[in-house]
Amino acid sequence: MSTEEIDVDAILNKIEGYFGYVPKIFQVLSENPPALKAYFEKMEILLVNSTLSPLTKEYISIGAAAALGAEHCLATHLEVARKLGANDEEIMLATLIGASIAETNALASSLRVYDEFKD
Repeated sequence: MSTEEIDVDAILNKIEGYFGYVPKIFQVLSENPPALKAYFEKMEILLVNSTLSPLTKEYISIGAAAALGAEHCLATHLEVARKLGANDEEIMLATLIGASIAETNALASSLRVYDEFKD
């Protein structure tokens, strides 16, 4: 597919409509229209065209971003969740659950090594 066939502005407008602005990853990907289109289509299927409620998807995104330490993603999804009606307690819980999974992963890996190492 040639880059002339990809309407980058239309994609960026859809992204802005969902997030309220165009996150940096999409800004940079717009320099490579086929990559932007591929990434956007995947995200559109997952975030827009699915059976989960928009707020549920944002809670999942918050937890994942917290677990991965993805500060920019976390800030984006906190903002969207707030716009969708999430309150501070719900946002905090989603953040803590995600961060706890990251902690559990580190413990599971480390303690397995420790358990194999000990007498």
